[in-house]
This record gives sequence, structure tokens and C-alpha cells, in this order.
Amino acid sequence: MNSKGTLRYVFASSHTSQGFHTFIPELIAGLPRVYILKGAAGSGKSTFIRLLGEALYEQGYEVEFWVSATDGISLDGVYLPQLQAAVVNGSLPTPVDPEYPGSQAEIINLGEYWDKAAIDDHRHNIVNQVETYQRHHIQAISHLKVASRLKEEVKKTAASRLNLKKISQLVEKLAGEIMENQAAEKHYFASVVTTEGMINYLDQISTDCRRRYIFKGPTGSGKSTVIREVAERARQKGYLLEYYHCGIEVENIVMVIVPYLQLALIDAGNIEIGMRPWDIIIDMNICLDDGKIDYNDDIANENIRSIESLLLDVQNELQAADNAIKQIKKVYSAAMDFGAIDDRRNQVREELTRRTT
Repeated sequence: MNSKGTLRYVFASSHTSQGFHTFIPELIAGLPRVYILKGAAGSGKSTFIRLLGEALYEQGYEVEFWVSATDGISLDGVYLPQLQAAVVNGSLPTPVDPEYPGSQAEIINLGEYWDKAAIDDHRHNIVNQVETYQRHHIQAISHLKVASRLKEEVKKTAASRLNLKKISQLVEKLAGEIMENQAAEKHYFASVVTTEGMINYLDQISTDCRRRYIFKGPTGSGKSTVIREVAERARQKGYLLEYYHCGIEVENIVMVIVPYLQLALIDAGNIEIGMRPWDIIIDMNICLDDGKIDYNDDIANENIRSIESLLLDVQNELQAADNAIKQIKKVYSAAMDFGAIDDRRNQVREELTRRTT
């Protein structure tokens, strides 16, 4: 391969109202080759993943980066479709380990490349920073739980007027338009709350879709329900589906892509989407009895404002937690033998590409 490949960025993990949640174990399940990086913050896991992915991209391979749910910049993994392989951070808040002992997954312990004596001098500081990180992380999840409860209250306004017959008719109509193979599915997050606020890559991810159904309407108007039901029809017909979940409430679906059909179903209720001339807009107010909802209700408005305020609190807590992690990174990165890690990364690249030559 000589020409450059393709790059894609998606979120495979998120800080949700139920705590940290990652789809990485499901995404790597069944892959013939998986490398799991273990090591403390600052040991070079994200850099290892990025440089490996970029090198393979330059060689012409398709590269899918799994972006960190904390800062939206660091990387938690890279998936290489043509090589049927992945390299992932195994030291996430929910650890990633080989599914079976002695399986195709190989653990690379970056702790083997640090100067233990240099780290021992900073043990007390490391413990303090870990405790600071945990305290702010717990507080961020607490804010997300409250925001999720308030969101459910906001939903009730539209949900109480939802016409299920019209929802069913809309599902039938869209299924008939979209669909005229063993079924498979992948799961990611549509957006996540990070130290930089709410981030999503929906426009970039759906850029190759020739048809995008954009669902508009208030929270609780059935957008996620219709998307899920239409997606289920596609799954029953054997298509590969990519599900993109709400970063706060995992059970809610924000977008589904059917790659084979170059089709996307997108809940644009709370996310900014760059509209294209060929996009099909579906106003979910048509499925509400008595039409559009006017959110002049004081309680609903107060809940919406509280949710926005809580998400800012989450961002601040994640920033404080990330600052603690950065202090830990300084200690470990100063003690790492990155030259030896570069050699190991190049060895992994050669092992992966050797199988295709």
C-alpha cells in the first residue's frame, strides 16, 4: 500500500449517569489480534496508539481511533479493519483484559519501561493526586445522575402526549423507504461530556451517508424510539448497524448508521448538525397529540436550566480530575524509557502488517 488510508474518530467510552461505561470489550471481541496496553497515566499509552495508527494510515490502511471520554484528545484505542486488529488502553476506569487466558489478546505492560527508583520518590504525591482524581470523578457522576433525573422530568411533558399509533405508522413508513447478509452491530457513543464540554463527531462520522434522516422535536417526542425501531428492522434484514448512544444515558440511541445503505438516522434534538441539501427532516411534533409543545412551563424551564448548569459542573469536575491525572503523568513520563517503547510499537506494527504481505 502506498497511498494514505482513511481516518475516523469515534467515542467508545463515556462518563454516564451510571458511571464510566465503555464498549471497547464488545468492539474487540472476536478480533484475531488485540494488543492491550497496561500502565499508569503518563506511561505513553495514548501516544503509542496514536503513532501506531498514524503510521498505518500513512501506509494506506483504514484507521478508526477511539477517543478518550475525559479530554476528547487522548486516545483509548485504535481499530484496524483491514488487519482485523486493535490496540487498546487496558487501564481505563473499567479495565480491559483478555477475554480468555492465552487468547489472541496480548498484554503489553508499559510499566516494564519505567525507572522504578525515579517513581518511588513521588509515591506520596501520586497517592494524593489519585485521591483527588477519584473525588472529582465521583462528584462528576453525581451531577450526571441528577441531570439524568431532571431530563426524565422534561421528557414527561412530550411523552404524555405521544401518539403511539402515529409512532408505529412512522416506523412502518421509514422502514419501507429504507429497506427493500448475517446481521452484526457495533456500539459507540454519539457525544460525551469532556473537560472541553460536550463533544460529538456525528457530522464527520455520517459524512459518507447519502441519506440522512434528521429527527427534530422536543425531548420525549419519540425520536430515539423511532430510530431504534427502524434500526431493528434493518438488523432483522441482516445489515451491519452502528449504534451511537447518548453519552449520559446509555440506553438512549442518538444515531444509527447502516454503512451498506450509506444511511444515517439522527436524533438532532439536542445536538447541532450541519444540514445538507439532501437531508430528510422529520418533525416529531407530528406524533404528538395537540401539536407542538410550548415550553413556557416554569418547572420545565427550570429543569432545562438546571440540566445545563449541571453539565457545566460535570465539565469542571472532569477538568479538576484531569488536572490531577496530569500531575501523575508528569511523574511517570519523566521516568519512562520512550526509546524502548518506540521499538516495541514498531515491532507491533511489523507484526500486524507482516500478516498481510
